[in-house]
Amino acid sequence: MTDTTLKGFASLPADTFAAGPAAGKAVSANGRTGPFTQGQPVQGFSAVQFADQNTYWFMADNGFGSKTNSADFLLRIYRVEPNFRDTANGDGSVKLGDSFIQLADPDKKIPFPIVNDSSSERLLTGADFDVESFTLAPDGTIWVGDEFGPYLLHFDSSGKLLDAPIAIPNIPNFQTLDGKPPIVIGHRGSSGLRPEHTLEAYELAIEQGADYIEPDLVSTKDGVLIARHENEISGTTDVASRPEFADRKTTKTIDGIEYTGWFAEDFTLAEIKTLRAIERLPFRSPFFNGQFEVPTLQEVIDLAKRKSAETGRTIGIYPETKHPTYHDSIGLSLEEPLVEILKQNGLDKADSPVFIQSFEVANLKELNQKIDVPLVQLFDAADIALDGTLIENQPYDFVVSGDKRTYGDLRTPEGLKEVATYADGIGPWKRMIVSVKGTDADGDGKADDVNGDGAVNDADKTTTAPTMLVQDAHDAGLLVHPYTFRNEGLYLARDYNGDPELEYRQFIQLGVDGYFTDFPATGDKVRDQAAQGEVKSPDHPDVLAGTALANLGRSRGLEGMAISPDGTKIYPLLEGAVIGDPSNALRIYEYDLQTQTYADELIGYYRLENPSHAIGDFTVVNDNQYLVIERDNNQGSAAKFKKIYKVDFSQKDDSGYVAKQEVADLLNIQDPGDLNQDGNTTYTMPFQTIEDVLVIDQNTILVANDNNYPFSVGRPPAIDNNEIVVLQLSQPLNLDPKVGLAGLGGSMAGLSTDLGMGSLA
Repeated sequence: MTDTTLKGFASLPADTFAAGPAAGKAVSANGRTGPFTQGQPVQGFSAVQFADQNTYWFMADNGFGSKTNSADFLLRIYRVEPNFRDTANGDGSVKLGDSFIQLADPDKKIPFPIVNDSSSERLLTGADFDVESFTLAPDGTIWVGDEFGPYLLHFDSSGKLLDAPIAIPNIPNFQTLDGKPPIVIGHRGSSGLRPEHTLEAYELAIEQGADYIEPDLVSTKDGVLIARHENEISGTTDVASRPEFADRKTTKTIDGIEYTGWFAEDFTLAEIKTLRAIERLPFRSPFFNGQFEVPTLQEVIDLAKRKSAETGRTIGIYPETKHPTYHDSIGLSLEEPLVEILKQNGLDKADSPVFIQSFEVANLKELNQKIDVPLVQLFDAADIALDGTLIENQPYDFVVSGDKRTYGDLRTPEGLKEVATYADGIGPWKRMIVSVKGTDADGDGKADDVNGDGAVNDADKTTTAPTMLVQDAHDAGLLVHPYTFRNEGLYLARDYNGDPELEYRQFIQLGVDGYFTDFPATGDKVRDQAAQGEVKSPDHPDVLAGTALANLGRSRGLEGMAISPDGTKIYPLLEGAVIGDPSNALRIYEYDLQTQTYADELIGYYRLENPSHAIGDFTVVNDNQYLVIERDNNQGSAAKFKKIYKVDFSQKDDSGYVAKQEVADLLNIQDPGDLNQDGNTTYTMPFQTIEDVLVIDQNTILVANDNNYPFSVGRPPAIDNNEIVVLQLSQPLNLDPKVGLAGLGGSMAGLSTDLGMGSLA
């Protein structure tokens, strides 16, 4: 808890206008309907800097909240003089200066169309950029942070754009074992859109961005490896409808379970080739049933080689040996022919684009002695309990040998160390990383059908906290490739709101090295968003044109930007997490003003107290310490979190988060003199957006809100004014001499105690 005291209060009325054309023709709220013929609203202060000893430059926001309603709002920086009310003097008014800086692009530096494209002045509007932060460089130029791109914008002191908008580089911090983006594995091909384990499904997966295609392997009667998920083939082929094979129907015990049907090992390859693939799952389209053959492993390899040559990408294969103990028992071992085919195709080296996977252990240990390609130990579970706990089962070769260990034992740190002696990675069910728990409102001990669709599945459940499996596996030197990611709602926990991309993002943030997916296009899209070269919001011109993907949320760009005490570097701070980063991690960039280049590495991350929060502003204290406004998105009585933190670049944890310490609670400020004249001795700032903070001296800061004219009502029933306040901190800041009013060459004497003369001088 910090004790902060209100030392000065001033308020600019919401209905304040400056000279200029009417604005807000698309706006109507709280009794205000545009167009506002009085001129340009002076509203939505989104950033502040010193103008001189007595006045400040305040930058107005982009207008009325979006591109669509802000084309007639001109982007300006206004000179403002608060007459602070304190315990002695001042009336709390705010005088608007005679001058303002109009941002414009007369030299046509912007490479995309703007609202005033055809005019000679090319005045910039709120439909062109969403300006949220700015700082003044020692050379007199102005650097502005935008959210639409997001972009850095460089203006001269008159507001003329000097350079083309500067993109924000994407500097991803993948938590994968090698620091590279995760691989996309086409699970049985693009099996969400084509019958699984067909050349057509594999080819579509490659076209959709898969790096590897996965053939599950079983054997024919004549010892040829073919791609089928199970050796019982009636679920994935039309064999049951073929009268010539009716007598092949039989019952067998596979891995201790009895199955009745048709089995691949009872058919020659020639007979298998007469069959046609069908869709296995009833809720997926049967449109392609009966059209595609069952491929051999060699045909899958040939396809991967051909597509590699056509695309210029290396397409790998990821075969799984199915039921190896069973196949050994019938004299059709899978390992020897698999190794031989890989050797014949030059795919037997440690760096070959091949992974071999299995749910059993002994055959992987055998393969480890026969071939150098990476091996992956698959992990399975029988089910999930109501509370999200996994119900364990065993590798079948453990059952046969009498080994009592389960997959759960293999997932322990000790078990993973053993796996690392014969394998290079693990392939866990995704619920071993993020499980799901059900709701049991009726107390029957079973998960309820929460969404009322007549079935209980993942859509009725919520995710549990992630386990340590990814970290534990990485600690053992093992890759992690979880299965299976699917787009259908029944496979998505309620937390994801039916959006499969959210699930991929979570697992990328957790550091998985790849994922098996029935829909490679979705997996590739999210991976590319996290890995692409620039940070782009949904309002970026390339995204709007359909030529790029957004990897940052709307209105989550450069909300904060601080400058170093010596004026050589600026530190842009994003308001939202980039896809691939943890959801509470906001990137702090470093930009060199002399070379006009970004540093290759981030300063670090600002850690939000809650991923739903946002930041409001960012300002300098000294070389390492800076102030950040963090807030929730509520207003009025619903506002619960509005705070200012001090962050320290020199102190970071292992994940790159900079240290932070609370400096002020903006919902609990002592006001013994009732400076805002509301009859209370506690002052609060219950505004949705508080976007301005500036250090005045070591004991005093200035804070102001963005009133989102005419929408926000933080102090009902009236719409919000722009309140500008001076706060005295309970603990002094370690202020650099070049920061604050002292940095302007003025005296700080009486600054925080004598505010009654209508200025801060």
